[in-house]
Amino acid sequence: MLALSPGQVREITFNRTRKCDARHLHVWLLSARMNAAERDIYQRVLSGDERARSDQYVFEIDRARSITARGGLRWLLSSYTGVPPHALVFEEGDYGKPSVRGTSIHHEFNVSHSGDYILIGITTGAQCGVDIEGSRAHISEQSIGESFFCPREIQWLRQTEKGFFRLWTIKEAILKAVGHGLSIPLSDVDVTDIVEGRASMISLKVSGLASQPLWLQELKLVDDYATAVAVVGAAREIRLMPED
Repeated sequence: MLALSPGQVREITFNRTRKCDARHLHVWLLSARMNAAERDIYQRVLSGDERARSDQYVFEIDRARSITARGGLRWLLSSYTGVPPHALVFEEGDYGKPSVRGTSIHHEFNVSHSGDYILIGITTGAQCGVDIEGSRAHISEQSIGESFFCPREIQWLRQTEKGFFRLWTIKEAILKAVGHGLSIPLSDVDVTDIVEGRASMISLKVSGLASQPLWLQELKLVDDYATAVAVVGAAREIRLMPED
């Protein structure tokens, strides 16, 4: 899947109203690599707080990811809501998950970033979560897995090459979809049947949270990156955007 530049995002969303109905999950992949002119496309629609947040990063790629994640999201949500990108107002839930305030159509969205890429998921009528992670050398996957994964997943990981980030992204997508983040221990969520291809739904049962079904899907968008999406409730048809 081709990652979109700022100019492409502006061109395909400007003066265009998009619809995401309850059957679909729209998935967008943006590039964090950009020149000064391209950066301005995103930067000029940011709020003062968003600019200040991106300026706090020491490394250029971290600043670029921050600017792309929020600036790109603003342009995309503008095309769904009809609200100018700079005029969108975000608010955060109890666990820090953002939502858009004051639009007539209720859109759910989630953002993840890794390396040069920003992944954005958009739904209506159900919470969604997305996660993308680039493979990294020199990390002890087995020891980290034994600290955060459940026994079935640890056993699967011992028998699978390059399985760590597949497990991790699916779990992250789940936690982001339900909006509770790492307040839910990763070891409480067993996704073994998902990575083994035996299921696409799980019933999330963790302490302090009502049991709820989640639909999960792994995606192959970029070489050497693991990607996963989750939606609370029934299965969705994935639309890799833009479709035209």
